[in-house]
Amino acid sequence: MNNAGKTTIIKIMEDYWNLIIPAMTALGIGLLVGLEREYGQRKVNGRSKHEEAAGIRTFAMVALLGNLMTWLPDPLHLWMPALGIGFVALMAIFSYQRTNDSDKGFTSEAALVATCILGTLTGYGMGLPASMIAIAMVTLLHFKKWLHHFSHSLSKVDIRQTLLFLVLTVIILPILPNRTFGPYDSLNPYHIWLMVVLISGLGFAAYAAMKILGNRSGLMLTGLLGGLVSSTAVTLAMSRISQKNPELQSSSTLATLLACTTMFPRVLILTLLLSPELAWTLSPAIAVIVICAATTSTYLWYQSSQHKKHTPYLYSPKKNPLSLRIALVFALFYALVVLFSHIALDHFGEQGLLTVAGLSGLSDVDAITLSLAEMTQQHTSIHIAAQGIMLACAANSMVKLGIGLSFSPKATHQWLIIGLLPMALLSLGSLYFI
Repeated sequence: MNNAGKTTIIKIMEDYWNLIIPAMTALGIGLLVGLEREYGQRKVNGRSKHEEAAGIRTFAMVALLGNLMTWLPDPLHLWMPALGIGFVALMAIFSYQRTNDSDKGFTSEAALVATCILGTLTGYGMGLPASMIAIAMVTLLHFKKWLHHFSHSLSKVDIRQTLLFLVLTVIILPILPNRTFGPYDSLNPYHIWLMVVLISGLGFAAYAAMKILGNRSGLMLTGLLGGLVSSTAVTLAMSRISQKNPELQSSSTLATLLACTTMFPRVLILTLLLSPELAWTLSPAIAVIVICAATTSTYLWYQSSQHKKHTPYLYSPKKNPLSLRIALVFALFYALVVLFSHIALDHFGEQGLLTVAGLSGLSDVDAITLSLAEMTQQHTSIHIAAQGIMLACAANSMVKLGIGLSFSPKATHQWLIIGLLPMALLSLGSLYFI
């Protein structure tokens, strides 16, 4: 066979695979969505929720139909996909009207039309985005009960604050000036609000998880999730719970230790997002602290008889982390920390910066963590930034120990000291090894 013949065969095979691979991707998307829908509508006590609802085969065929519409030659391939999607939409509406279920919804029908659109996208060379959207859609469909529980658990205030915060983030953030102002050119409005979005988003993720899990989480899991929102608030809340409920002293103390332990992985996540090199420097010290705290918490869990019993008592944050007031207060505090950090570094050198870090840690660790992580991208050494963060963690751990000893019963003081004091001492000790 001559070279021209080989070239022709190769071109035919390439064209063949350029058609088959997107078609198989569309088929996979249809099977995935259809499997979830058929699972969700499977028979219960001999009867399905929707006897005539589309199942795995229908979804697979619809996705494949969307892809095949793009195979047609010009000019058909420009308008036939839209016609095919319209046909599927009409069939979905017709199927919905024929459903006799009094509790019927339009979710499956909407998913059917979306599956056809995703199948069409694969035919236009967008197989990866279509697959990602399909996975997100299947996740939404599968976690229906959790999402409904979450929406019902939100108050009007939660919804209003969240919407207001999103408006300020999506609309205001892009138009904020992305340049420095003020003394030492230390204040960047865009970066300040971006840090607020980062902290609030992380806190809201934990807040949402607590809302979704509800009373099923118990105090231990609540401590872990609550630590992502505010470990100081959890410490105070658990101290009061143990004071009022003697039978929950062990569980609430354990929740406190878990919440305070969560602060360290939280710091690591924040530094990883802004300065991976700084996160790598902090990793050994944080790993040792977390292992030590986990060992203490595990021993307390085994010593407590409460872990064998389910307690419906649940700590719930009183304030939505997306509250505009909380966001503005953090923005102001973060701006002040950034400003004083630059002033201290300029007038007093590294020792002044460490002093600001320690004083900042008495109130909050996040602000100084973000500030130092950003300063490493300018002129501050990784070594000094890491020391400042660990010093802030030590100060914050001592504050939480003081809160626990002040508001919890004496019976829990031993475990609070055993759990929280090593966190502070190890944080201080790490200054000599970082």
